[in-house]
Amino acid sequence: MRIKKFVDNDMIRLMHRVKEELGDEAVIVSTSQTADGRSELVAAVETDDVEFSDKDEPQIYAASYSDAVIRERLDFHETGALAQAKLLSLCRRKAIEANLKDDAEILTSVLSDLFTTYDILDKIHPIKVFVGLQGSGKTTALVKTAALAHFKGLSAAIVSMDTVRAGANAQLRAFAGILGVEFNPLTHAKELLQTIRQASATNDLVLVDTPGLNPFSADDNERLKELVAESGGETILTLDAGYNAYDAGETGFLFAQAGATCLLPTKLDLCRRMGGLLSAAVEGGFRLGWASVSSNITNGLTSLDMPSLARALLA
Repeated sequence: MRIKKFVDNDMIRLMHRVKEELGDEAVIVSTSQTADGRSELVAAVETDDVEFSDKDEPQIYAASYSDAVIRERLDFHETGALAQAKLLSLCRRKAIEANLKDDAEILTSVLSDLFTTYDILDKIHPIKVFVGLQGSGKTTALVKTAALAHFKGLSAAIVSMDTVRAGANAQLRAFAGILGVEFNPLTHAKELLQTIRQASATNDLVLVDTPGLNPFSADDNERLKELVAESGGETILTLDAGYNAYDAGETGFLFAQAGATCLLPTKLDLCRRMGGLLSAAVEGGFRLGWASVSSNITNGLTSLDMPSLARALLA
C-alpha cells in the first residue's frame, strides 16, 4: 500500500493531482486544512508493497475494509469532491473504530454522527423562516408544513415577505384560507418582528416565507443576514434535490454563513441522484430531518432519517 500527502490551495486541483500521481484506484483517506489555510489531502493506493511517502504519516485505516461499494454509490449520485472525501474518510474511520464491515451500517452510523436532526413542527423553535433560491420550492414547502401542522392539531400563522414573485401572496392567501390559518402579508422588512410577535401570541407556529435570494450576490446575502437576525427564528434552506453537487455545495455553504441551520431538500421524488443534497448538507453543516417528496400539499413532506437516507444512497 502506498500513502501520500498532497497540499495545495485548491481542492479540485488536489483531486486531479491524486488521480495523476496515484491513478484512478486511489482512495481519499482524509482531508484537512493547514495552518496557512491551504487544503491538505491524504490519499492511498493498493500495491504489493507497503510504502509511505511521509514517514510521519500514520496508517489510519485498515486494509481489511474496502470502501468500494460506498465509493461507487457516491460516484453514481455525483457527489461533490469535498463531500465525498469527507464521507469516505469517516466511513473508513468508523469501520475501524466500531469494527464494522456492513456498508449500510457504516454509512448509517456516519450520517447519524455527521448530521443532527430537526423537527419541522418543533414548538421549542416556533418561528420557522423558509429561505432558498428562486424556484427551489420554498413557498410550497412552507404550505406543506402548514398543512402538516393543521393535521397534527397545531395552529400556524403564515407571514409572507415575498413581494418579488408575481402572485406569491395571492397563492399563499388561497392556501391559508383552505387550511384556515392566519395570513400576514408584509410590504416592509421593518414590520417583520412585530408581526411575528403578534402571530406567536395566538399560534403554535409562525411560518415565514421570504423572496428567492441569490447567495452569490453580496446584496442578497446582506438582506438574508438581516432577515435571519430580525426574525430570531429557525432558518430552513429549501434546495432542489436535483441541483448539481458543486453549485449545491457552494449554495449550502453561503446560506449557512448567512444564518440557515436546517436543510429541507425538495423534489426528492423527481431525482435519482442525491449528490447535491449530500454536498449542500456537508458543506453547510446543516441539520436534516425533512424532505419534500410529492406535489401533494397534504402529504408532501416526509421525515428524513439517517437509516432511510443510507438505504437510498446504497440502493
